[in-house]
Amino acid sequence: MTKSVLVPITNVYAKGDYTAQVHIGSQKQAANLVLDSGSSTMVVQHEDYDPSQDLHLAPTSFAQNVTYGMGGWYGPVVKTSVNIGSGFFQAGLRDVHIAVAKKELSNSFALADGLLGLAYRELNKAYNLESYLVENGIEPAVTHPWFLNEEQSDDSVSEFRSFLRQFPRHEIIPYFTQLEQNGVVGNQFAFIIHRSSIYQTQTKKTIDELKQHPLNNGVFILGHPKLHGHLYEGDFKEVKVLDDKYYNVHLRSLRVGDMDPIEAPALAPEYVKGYVSNAIVDSGASMVILPKKLFDGLFDGLIKHNPSFASLLETFRTFEGVEKGIDMQLVDLEQWPSLHFTFDGFDGETVELTMTPETYWQTHAPEPNQISFQFVYLPKWPDQSVLGLPFMNNYFTIFDRAERENGAVLFAEKEFKPHCLGEAVHRKVEQLRAMFIQHKLKL
Repeated sequence: MTKSVLVPITNVYAKGDYTAQVHIGSQKQAANLVLDSGSSTMVVQHEDYDPSQDLHLAPTSFAQNVTYGMGGWYGPVVKTSVNIGSGFFQAGLRDVHIAVAKKELSNSFALADGLLGLAYRELNKAYNLESYLVENGIEPAVTHPWFLNEEQSDDSVSEFRSFLRQFPRHEIIPYFTQLEQNGVVGNQFAFIIHRSSIYQTQTKKTIDELKQHPLNNGVFILGHPKLHGHLYEGDFKEVKVLDDKYYNVHLRSLRVGDMDPIEAPALAPEYVKGYVSNAIVDSGASMVILPKKLFDGLFDGLIKHNPSFASLLETFRTFEGVEKGIDMQLVDLEQWPSLHFTFDGFDGETVELTMTPETYWQTHAPEPNQISFQFVYLPKWPDQSVLGLPFMNNYFTIFDRAERENGAVLFAEKEFKPHCLGEAVHRKVEQLRAMFIQHKLKL
């Protein structure tokens, strides 16, 4: 049987996104990479990986350029060994394609060292520059060492994409797909997380101190997540994946408490080719993005539930790319309703999943003694809901790529929900850490 690997993860390096540590090359250089189900490329910053010292290195003629919502980079593609996990819980391969970011937009990875994409190969595009390298006398015709010096390099990541698009495009097999195809792990991965925003505690702490707080840690499972029964309870709810580009799902509606459901808008025809469906489940998103109809309906429903909520929510009606917070004492979570999302399951069934107030409000975020609302609306984004990390906080979430035609995202109740224990327990770090050990969440 293939392996099932448990890997400790933390949200402190990437502004709430979760990173796992991998070891690259013969020197086993450590890099903390963001785990992103919304992309497929594995990339590491050139400051964090030195290929010149790597005895496993095999340069290629490929280069990649990727832009995200608020970041982007370009650089050469090399092949080397990559290992994730440690000890018994370890998986790795030789000849893994990994991009080395030679130039990136500021803050592309926050304090992380790069990104590990968990989606499918269609999103992992590279360009073969062999003809250009030969024409310009670069011998051997490989992109590492990087063939442009700093003066020649284009400062614009987006403009460099135009240069690359002159050349033949190839789909590179992503790391997780390579692990599965080589029989190292099963064709599933899963997350146990308790936060999206970093838990900042009552006073400002260093990164190393924040890492010590149990709420800022989680578990990433590669292979056979259902084997680890101590992490979940009850049956799984199966949400149908519609396409193997992203983890595309169909969202039917959003319901605030016991109110009538708000129907989710369909994706406009001009966006179907690029975005596929009206919702995705995305571990690389630290908030939940809603289209305007659902976002406005959510606010209207919450204010109808309690008119005093209007002033508290006003801060969060707009989003400028930076997480915002208000005084934590203003929000009594017991007064807020649960939110219910209905999706297409299999065989004509529907699946309802719930966000409780402890998931859509994040305490001690983005600053100590503040609280942050986890829904945003992006005017330039199509009518697609991006169900990021807050959506996963209540659940043991499995991305099952072997289920049916295109796979499924499975949700079971977590056996232990520390984020729901309340502020009094969250302050008692040693007691909370003992609970994590008791529930085998401390790796």
